[in-house]
Amino acid sequence: MNRVEAKAALDAIDGAHSKLAEVGFCPPWRHAAFGLILGGLVLALGLGGTSQITLTVVAMAALAAVAIDDRRRYGVFINGYRRGPTLKVTLALLAVTIVLCMAQIHAREEGMTLATKLGLAAAEAIIAIAASVQFARVLRAELTARA
Repeated sequence: MNRVEAKAALDAIDGAHSKLAEVGFCPPWRHAAFGLILGGLVLALGLGGTSQITLTVVAMAALAAVAIDDRRRYGVFINGYRRGPTLKVTLALLAVTIVLCMAQIHAREEGMTLATKLGLAAAEAIIAIAASVQFARVLRAELTARA
């Protein structure tokens, strides 16, 4: 590979990073969908039985629909499990989600009210939306810096 070919390859990488930075933009509905999916999964743990299974299946189907839409619309689905600055956002969300899942299971086992269970699920949804917005910001900044 000569200098011209090497420069062309580096320029292509920069172009790919720029394009990924554009793809990293998520419309508000995408953040809301992510929050509702995670909130639904946390709520499912509090319901138990058939309701838990049904809500989990619906949430997984919604996640698949979002991934399919992302691939169709942007050509890529970027999940949270990647190296780099976004990993901190993902791990923070994971920690909070685990705590809320444990709280939801406790609420179910102790026979707490539906309002308590809905509150825990709503907290997860709000936190997941905020994490999704932050993840998109960090990803875009990372890709823009590379470009």
